[in-house]
Amino acid sequence: MKIDHKLIEKYHLGQCSPAEKLLVEEWLLNDKFDSEPMTISVVKKTKLETDIWAELSTHIDQSEASKIVPSKKYYFNYIGIAATVIFLLCFSFYQFSKNSEKSAVIFENRTSTGLKYINQNNYNIILGKNATAEINTDTGEFKTSGNMMFTPKKNFAFSFSGTEKKRELKHGETYFVLKQQKNGKQVIISRSELTFLAPTIQHELKLQFNII
Repeated sequence: MKIDHKLIEKYHLGQCSPAEKLLVEEWLLNDKFDSEPMTISVVKKTKLETDIWAELSTHIDQSEASKIVPSKKYYFNYIGIAATVIFLLCFSFYQFSKNSEKSAVIFENRTSTGLKYINQNNYNIILGKNATAEINTDTGEFKTSGNMMFTPKKNFAFSFSGTEKKRELKHGETYFVLKQQKNGKQVIISRSELTFLAPTIQHELKLQFNII
């Protein structure tokens, strides 16, 4: 059997018998294989060869593409980035917890013979001997016993014992919150108003809170 263009076309159309198909494939792989001269054009011959090789390539096992394994350098970089993110999150949570301040708190100075200094984010307090303070910055409730000094770090409106009307305590001012009177009312006076008190009370407060 000789190879001619008719047999090649028959192979390309998938109409060859197993023997003819084997013969054509051997011819393609062996340049010295005997065949009759083809009377087809060079362009058509080239196209046939291209189509045949395309058909054969589907039966040839392709080597599996090599997998790209990340280098250890990039692996450790990812670990470093993750560790940094975790550290920043933990530090931010710690700072938030540290700086957060409860809105309702109770302070007391029952055991100390001197003054008790309290520094909060929103205010400072100096409690006198046997003094207590219950403060709720959300509701504006301010309950005390004994004498104390209160310095707000922002404007507050508080309600004190003996009155439903709230008293505004301004940022930058220092206030004396005195023990309740016999009628149950609370006395709140700013430091700038201290001169309006009786001399004996002025002297007592200055002595108690070390005011010159």
